[in-house]
Amino acid sequence: METKNSNAFVLKELNILNYDHITMVPPYARGGGGLALLWKKEVELKILYQCDNFIDTEVRFQGKIFMATFVYGEPEKANRKEIWTAITERTAGRDLPWFLTGDFNEILDNSEKRGGPPRAESSFVDFRSFMSECDLYDLRYSGNFLSWRGIRYKYNVKCRLDRAMAIVRGSRLTLPEEVSI
Repeated sequence: METKNSNAFVLKELNILNYDHITMVPPYARGGGGLALLWKKEVELKILYQCDNFIDTEVRFQGKIFMATFVYGEPEKANRKEIWTAITERTAGRDLPWFLTGDFNEILDNSEKRGGPPRAESSFVDFRSFMSECDLYDLRYSGNFLSWRGIRYKYNVKCRLDRAMAIVRGSRLTLPEEVSI
């Protein structure tokens, strides 16, 4: 989850949840960024890599093994492609199922946005290319898919910035029909 707060504040607030393990990445901008990943002792989770924008893991649970990457997408549009490239390079050649989820700070097309002027088609190329290169399937959602809202210039804008994606490789792991995020 994106924390937007200092690690000390997040730890204080999350202690009541009684998770056995927690790893955190502090926010790198005021009011934005930061990641907290919490899990129970029944889940064997190995952190393979972490940076300001994602935590990459290997998960073992109930006899299944899969990869999971938790994302906070770069808020600066000019820097997003660098994050997609880093994830692509770090995960290339994997043959296990892969689950990718988080706040990507990006949309696939104008149908994932309400309010404000439409974006140019060319503005979606980098994120679409990332998903295509990684062979990721955008999982269905339930509920309101417009997970972010804010004021941009004089417009009230809502977007689908949070999502879950997956690819099933070399395994009989079954993914749920819907994922609530």
